[in-house]
Amino acid sequence: MNINGFLKLFVGWCLVFTLTGCFGEDYDIGVPTAHLNLDISSVQLTEANISWVTASEDVQQKIEDIEKFASSLDKIKVFSNQKASLDFKENEENGGDIWTDPKITVSLLKDDQRMELPLDDSREFQFPTNKGSYILEVEFVNSAGSARYLGNVLIQ
Repeated sequence: MNINGFLKLFVGWCLVFTLTGCFGEDYDIGVPTAHLNLDISSVQLTEANISWVTASEDVQQKIEDIEKFASSLDKIKVFSNQKASLDFKENEENGGDIWTDPKITVSLLKDDQRMELPLDDSREFQFPTNKGSYILEVEFVNSAGSARYLGNVLIQ
């Protein structure tokens, strides 16, 4: 076998091994977990309404009475005008964190009133000056579906 034949065989085998490594990868993305980051602490928000469909999972979860459900959660105490940020992490059971351009909205709910809070590119927002109990609602939407997360917030 000459050097050209050996080189072609070597390159061919490298190509085969490279491509077979791609077949075993799982890029199927599970429902992320949402975390509210405050000054010195982080709180995982509770999953509520989820409609998430990928090749390996189909998660459909619906909470009928969001206010009643959220009011049963532990209180998250924050200060008026306090800054906070959101972080989304891969679901440990499924793995992966490739969410392409998700649309994320943050709202506070109280007495059937919804107040949307502006979210910057770093996923930071600021609680309002109005004190009281609120339901924090975070909605995460991407190509796999949507997930809504809740927190029971007390603004002091």
